[in-house]
Amino acid sequence: MIFDDTIVAAATPYGYGGIAVVRLSGKETESITQNICRRTAAFKDRRATIVTLYSSNKEPFDNAVVTFYKHPNSYTGEDIVEFSCHGSPTIVEKIIEMSMNLGARTAEPGEFTHRAFVNGKLDLVQAESVAAVIHGQGEKSVQLNHRILSGALSKKFKDIKQYIIDALSYVEFELDVSEDNLIPDAVQRVQQKISSALKEMSHLAESFREGRLLNRGASVVITGPPNVGKSTLFNLLLNENRAIVSAVPGTTRDVVDASVIYGGISIMLTDTAGIRSSDEEIESEGIRRAKEKIKNADVVLSLFDVSEHKLFKSNGLNGSLLPVLNKCDLYNQQQINKAQGKIDGCVCVSAKTGAGIENLKSSIKKNLCVSENISDTVFLITQRQYDVTNNCINALNQTLRLLESGPVGFELLSVEIREALDAVDRILGKTTSEDILNNIFSNFCVGK
Repeated sequence: MIFDDTIVAAATPYGYGGIAVVRLSGKETESITQNICRRTAAFKDRRATIVTLYSSNKEPFDNAVVTFYKHPNSYTGEDIVEFSCHGSPTIVEKIIEMSMNLGARTAEPGEFTHRAFVNGKLDLVQAESVAAVIHGQGEKSVQLNHRILSGALSKKFKDIKQYIIDALSYVEFELDVSEDNLIPDAVQRVQQKISSALKEMSHLAESFREGRLLNRGASVVITGPPNVGKSTLFNLLLNENRAIVSAVPGTTRDVVDASVIYGGISIMLTDTAGIRSSDEEIESEGIRRAKEKIKNADVVLSLFDVSEHKLFKSNGLNGSLLPVLNKCDLYNQQQINKAQGKIDGCVCVSAKTGAGIENLKSSIKKNLCVSENISDTVFLITQRQYDVTNNCINALNQTLRLLESGPVGFELLSVEIREALDAVDRILGKTTSEDILNNIFSNFCVGK
């Protein structure tokens, strides 16, 4: 794909503020900007210039700061201008309108980053991290995506690619000098390189669960029978009165979601309807929704009290089940010990007084299985990366099976190794189809 036009879009959210940014990229960027500023002199690369903005009737409508980035040393690899103007939607719309009248068009979602990818400023792994940086919640997500954007994950894939290229080189060399199968020494060299690639790829595949969790946040769902204290615990964990608390069974009839951050991890906390048999239509629907949330949660807090040792049971849980003994303030230690003895790994709390809440938070983080220190670690963050990584792993495993099965022809080996190599190139975006690229960038915000 070749981009030969100029695009314009607001790079800041719509609304009123102290400042707003409008971005242009393309070959007509500088001339469009000169027309809006009534300026003939060229802009200096990477210099901020204070200018007056004029409407088509030559009336000034704002003072702004224009920053010019000369190609190819810009985000997109094209000429870029950023207007830093006063944060009025009217002013932003005026700059965009004038730019379009002078030959620009409005940018599609993610088009600035798409151009950066096409122009070789970013590979696809880095491009995907751009959207993750914008939408990331929690300190750990910010750390991870910054490191990926800086090229740490791409370097991992490039190192793996080199292992595969080395293995393919051995096969191709033997193909040139021999008409027979690989000699034992060559087989060993290929095995070593393929095994090294497979080990690294497998580690990355295993990282996906944690990477996705850090990137999108974790889902923690509170469940249990009616009146066990779910809503009270929900409010305590949020440190605000979000859910209605009542002694009447069945008060909570729908799921209630709220976001909170523990230990740098964004968590979507969910309060649910009490799980019980009910003939009441609205309550039954709430229970159905609760079970759906529970099934897809990363951690399920299953509340019970001393008087009733019943935990929510489900064979369809995707995450882990954390038993929580609530209302510990109402019972003596002997009663609590007896209840804890019946349920392994339970955490004792009082949602009413706050006792044990810090221990519960620590247990939630432990059940999420997120590393405390991720500063030297990279993770897969998208389903696409994970799926293609598994395609590569399958090809590498098949290569090893061929090598271990006895004499094998060059052509068959070459096919499997090239399939693994193609998978790495698809991860990095070197051989990714246009449809997939369009789908990836369409999920970006406009102006990025």
